[in-house]
Amino acid sequence: MKRDINSNGYIFLYSTILVVVVAVLLTAAALWLQPYQQRNKENEQRINILAAAGIADVNKDNASQLFEQHCTASLLLNEKGEVSDEGDLPLYIIDNQVSVIPMRGNGLWGPIWGYLAIAADGSTIVGANFDHKSETPGLGGEIVTEKFRHQFSGRRFRKDNRYVPVEVDAIIGATKTSKGVEEMMDKTLAKYLPYFEKR
Repeated sequence: MKRDINSNGYIFLYSTILVVVVAVLLTAAALWLQPYQQRNKENEQRINILAAAGIADVNKDNASQLFEQHCTASLLLNEKGEVSDEGDLPLYIIDNQVSVIPMRGNGLWGPIWGYLAIAADGSTIVGANFDHKSETPGLGGEIVTEKFRHQFSGRRFRKDNRYVPVEVDAIIGATKTSKGVEEMMDKTLAKYLPYFEKR
């Protein structure tokens, strides 16, 4: 008996098979790409950590090698600033001198993030870098530029054993993003302060 290809049953069956086949192919592609995506994510993190610490000429091709060469310790801290396997505050030691900590916050249009490098004295910022998801190019998007990042080098966030909030020179026309960076830095440094107070 010849099947009527214009019948509702045939169309439904054909559509169901097509959807299943496409879903299987997409799932297989996602699983196949997952290791590559994870490797790219790890490389991007390594590049950002090393860049904040002042390591030059890091790219996706040499990030893994340079990170292994320069990162002398990768730690987890608890809220008391103690190294703990159960801690949730990551910290990276670069060349046995510089501590690099990750930051996350909110800009005008979405999340902003970055890394802050702290000198061995536990009080002075060595470097910083930032990134964003959707800040306006030419305005809030300027947080990724060297000019913006450079303002933090040499800034002290602890004086006379007291915490001193880091003030951010606002980007003209991007007050909300600049404020977001300032709040992100203060919130992050407050979490890590117990660790740096022990230095």
